[in-house]
Amino acid sequence: MSLPEVMVASLLLAVSSSAALGVWSQATATWQQSSRLQQQADELELLQLASHRWLALHGSPLNLLRSGSDPCLFDAGALAAALDQAVPLPEGITRQWVADPEQIGIWQQLSVLDADAEVLLQRRQLLSPAAYGLCRS
Repeated sequence: MSLPEVMVASLLLAVSSSAALGVWSQATATWQQSSRLQQQADELELLQLASHRWLALHGSPLNLLRSGSDPCLFDAGALAAALDQAVPLPEGITRQWVADPEQIGIWQQLSVLDADAEVLLQRRQLLSPAAYGLCRS
């Protein structure tokens, strides 16, 4: 091989190696991002399960229901305060309470936010006093 051939071969090797490293770097970044999203989704699921378990075990002695004509509706404020204390949220996760239009219960909406406060993931769970045996007869 002559010197120009060696230099061209070395240049081609360097360029192809650089391109391959760029592709691997991009693939690694994408894998890390999807792994982080999966971890956050798992965290939301655990928070939903913790809320459900807490209501099943500790919801009965507390006064979480509205007073008035319908004895089987959650008081959103009381439920929010009790669950915020019992199942605190990690940083970057928010909880919102949305009344069900059919008045079956209250939707617990858990969201993972990014640095710009944009919603990345969201999970909703309908919490109904009847499901936990909390309705007064």
